[in-house]
Amino acid sequence: MKQYTIRNRSVPLSLHDAVITEAAVTGSMIRLVFADGIRDLFKKEHVWTGRATVTISNVNRDSSSLTRFGETTYLMCPIEQLSQFVKTGRFEIVDELYGYRQLLFRCMWLTDTTCETVELSLSHSSELVIRWEDEPVEEMYGSESF
Repeated sequence: MKQYTIRNRSVPLSLHDAVITEAAVTGSMIRLVFADGIRDLFKKEHVWTGRATVTISNVNRDSSSLTRFGETTYLMCPIEQLSQFVKTGRFEIVDELYGYRQLLFRCMWLTDTTCETVELSLSHSSELVIRWEDEPVEEMYGSESF
């Protein structure tokens, strides 16, 4: 019997617990801005970065989705509505999954009147580009041990 073991890839940056503060959907490109940074796992002690930007190019919009979950129902929203979610409330990534040409972000959308789960599933044919500043925006996050 033959066997092949697929190892977990160690991703040196994490969007987990990061808040999307700006989102732009332009053609087949999506740009996410994290004004308060993302988790930097390059260092021995994990820390928050400064402002970060994630750019996803060549998004296949026919195979991508933005889904808003209620208590008993769900609603498929146009990808363009992502920026409205970000503008009208706190949009925090609580789970991230990276697959072959696939990204899945499970998010919490918090407003004055609601707390809902929103999933952003993106099918893309380019590399994911993440840019960040070294210095944290604020010291409120400090360093964290996992």
